[in-house]
Amino acid sequence: MLYYLHGYQSSPNGEKAILLKETLHAIPITYRESSPEELVISKCLSRISEVITNDQQVILIGSSLGGFLAASTSLTHPTVKQLILLNPAIIPPEIDLTTIKGMPLRILQEMKDPRLFQQNIPAAITILRGTLDDIVPDEWIVSFAQAQNATIQLYNDDHRFSKNLHRLPEIISELI
Repeated sequence: MLYYLHGYQSSPNGEKAILLKETLHAIPITYRESSPEELVISKCLSRISEVITNDQQVILIGSSLGGFLAASTSLTHPTVKQLILLNPAIIPPEIDLTTIKGMPLRILQEMKDPRLFQQNIPAAITILRGTLDDIVPDEWIVSFAQAQNATIQLYNDDHRFSKNLHRLPEIISELI
C-alpha cells in the first residue's frame, strides 16, 4: 500500500495529500489531532505504526516533517519497502537546534534521531529535492542521503514543490 505523510504546517487534507490520493490512491495518514505546535513525535510515530501494521508491502511518501516520520517509521517496520521523501526534514546529529527557526525547540529535540544516520534503513530511498528550498538545508539532505545510500533527484523548485506539484504523481509513479 502507498501512504502519504504530510509536512508540519500541512494536513491529510492538504493540496498535495488530495492530489496523491486522487491520482496514485495514496492513503494520507492522520498522525496528529492537535495543532502543529502541540504535536508529539512519539505519538505521531505510534499513529503511523497503527495504520501500516497489517500491511506487508508499505511504500511511504513523506514531505518535510513527514519525510522524517517516514524514515523513522522504517527503522522499526521492515514491511516498509520504499521511501519517497520530498525535502525531508531529517536533522543531522551535529546540528545546533537553537539555530533552527519555525518550529518549537521541543519538537526539534524529538526529531533529532541519530539512528537515522547510524542504522541502515532496509528500504529503497529516493529523495526529491527542490533546489530552491529555503526550509531544509542542502547539507541535511546530503548527509542523510550519504548515510543511507539514498538517491537524490533534483528539481528547480521550492520546499512545497509549488512548480512541480501537478507533476508529482507522474514523478512518483515512475519510482514505484
